[in-house]
Amino acid sequence: MTSTARVETRHEQPAPIDLVSLAANTLGNRDLEREVLRMFRAQTSSMMSRIDQEASDLVRKDLIHTLKGSARAIGADHVAKACEELEAVLAAGGAPDFRPLVSAVAEVNDYIGSLL
Repeated sequence: MTSTARVETRHEQPAPIDLVSLAANTLGNRDLEREVLRMFRAQTSSMMSRIDQEASDLVRKDLIHTLKGSARAIGADHVAKACEELEAVLAAGGAPDFRPLVSAVAEVNDYIGSLL
């Protein structure tokens, strides 16, 4: 089977997921790519709900850190960057703004939906 990786031109907006990285991480196995994307979408749904309901900033930081790793594994760099920024704010004791993460996750999950 062939990979879902697509070549992007310089004039296009970058995809919310780096499909070349995803293909490399799944050895070009399209079935595995789809399964990993389904798992990520399910995980983000659960994680975002848990992050929203959690009262402890320490637990939120751990959840966000886990989400960051998953995002990096599929090439969702915008999600990973939003997670990094939230981790830094939480570590400093600041008031986090979760809107960039919510937006990035929604964009990636919409994109995943279009791929599946």
